[in-house]
Amino acid sequence: MLDEAFVRDTVRLICRLFWNSDACLKRGRFALKNLLKPLLILWPGATGALRYGLWGHLGIAAIFGLICQTVLFLNFYWVNFLSHFARMLALLGVLISWLFLSAVASSSLKKYEKMRNTDSEGEAFLEAQTHYLRGNWFETECCLKNLLKKNPYDVESLLMAATLYRHLKRFSDARKTLMTLEKIDASAYWQEEIEFEKKAIVEDENEEHEDSTDEEGERAGDSEQDNIREKENESASGMTEKNEPSRD
Repeated sequence: MLDEAFVRDTVRLICRLFWNSDACLKRGRFALKNLLKPLLILWPGATGALRYGLWGHLGIAAIFGLICQTVLFLNFYWVNFLSHFARMLALLGVLISWLFLSAVASSSLKKYEKMRNTDSEGEAFLEAQTHYLRGNWFETECCLKNLLKKNPYDVESLLMAATLYRHLKRFSDARKTLMTLEKIDASAYWQEEIEFEKKAIVEDENEEHEDSTDEEGERAGDSEQDNIREKENESASGMTEKNEPSRD
């Protein structure tokens, strides 16, 4: 006979677990994820096959599974088919195949992830170029900042950021970006573009200074003309005041 308290506690526990189906589903997914994570890491090719859907990694996982199945079959079913020494060699072969297939899958996965990151960065850079050509300066700066956050040594993004800052009249930011760019070894291939940007910054600064000087000169001229007009009006008003008594 079962204890009534034990049955009651068991029923309460089941009700608590399954009363909220969403919470139960989340717990199940979390537990399954934590359970599969070490299996994905240990099984050769499983990560690339399940995470990215790579057929080559699926083949690696299937080959390793076939090797393991064959060795288990020979060791536990056909016991008399192989000697003890041969079974040990088979187990050693499983270990060697695991090491080899894991190295092949890991190397292939790193190349694929690197290529995938490069493609995504290339798309983001094209998006930044599109915004730049359309004159969307804010969107261009956001795209470039995201690219440089992922890769601070991206030469093309740094050069484009310097050009953007020059167009926005943020000459100090443009110079800082060019200084950061010149510290990177890969910037040697872009030396002509960097020198062009430096000259363009100086020219734009001079033009802005000349424009500001002309504006100040125009303002000064306008203020002088206003003073002259005020003086003429004051002198004219004084003459009218002197002429009024003589008429009387």
